Amino acid sequence: MPSITIYTSTSYKMDPPVFAEFAVSLANLAKDILKAKDSNIHITYLTGDIGYGTPVYLEAKLRNEVFRNEMVMNEFLKQVDLLIKENIGVVARIRCFLYEKNYIFGKN
Repeated sequence: MPSITIYTSTSYKMDPPVFAEFAVSLANLAKDILKAKDSNIHITYLTGDIGYGTPVYLEAKLRNEVFRNEMVMNEFLKQVDLLIKENIGVVARIRCFLYEKNYIFGKN
């Protein structure tokens, strides 16, 4: 973790080179602000038909850590918002969910 997924409608789809640059910038925000280890960051980009809601939605699932307090999370939200506005040109819905580590189970 963090596991970050960005969903866009087809009309806001990023071209592969733009997404590659966006993903690197997003990973850098996760490392710099959230103190995430590079090997733990997972970024997924999905494009499809949005039936209702904003055309761009970003969801981040994170392990809850003592250093990821409200101030840190607000800074991450602010920087992600700016990154999306700069790269996609839209105000996106952004949500972060923090999970206690003893409630996270996974393999590989």
